[in-house]
Amino acid sequence: MTPRRAMGFSLVELLVGLSIVVILAAIAAPSFQQLISSTRMTSQSNEFLTALNFTRSEAVKRNTRVTMCKSSDGATCSTTGNWQQGWIIFVDPAGSGTIGVVDYGETVLRVHPALSGGSTLVGSTPVASSVSYIASGQTTQSGHWDLCGPVTSMTGRDIDVSAGSGRASAVKDEPPVTCS
Repeated sequence: MTPRRAMGFSLVELLVGLSIVVILAAIAAPSFQQLISSTRMTSQSNEFLTALNFTRSEAVKRNTRVTMCKSSDGATCSTTGNWQQGWIIFVDPAGSGTIGVVDYGETVLRVHPALSGGSTLVGSTPVASSVSYIASGQTTQSGHWDLCGPVTSMTGRDIDVSAGSGRASAVKDEPPVTCS
């Protein structure tokens, strides 16, 4: 019988292999963080775009005005701050009070909490506080929102809504973008 040599790694081989893994992980970490941030921005812009489309479809379905406005408490529209504080969608029939304000008896359909990760969402003047769709799915407002990440060098997103058709779309926006 011949003795068998033990199979395995020596301590030196193990340390060399481990150090290669650590070096590769250190090189990949910044790219992975950028991927996570980009994915978060895409997800947040899709959430906002979905809310706009929901608002439009509910106006058509209910045959009445439906409004989406920024809201910090999930119950009333806010005139201060920006859209990253959250928003609500509510039935807002014309003639029942002030358009763009949740009046007594108006139904809140959805509440969206504040955006996470330090993102900012700022609407241009026509859509700075709210956007309303009428029963035909159209809006008289035309504007855009700038979605920016916590780092200014990060690619942001632009969300646009067209007056008339009321269709909303989102596109990547190369930095630098002004968000306040």
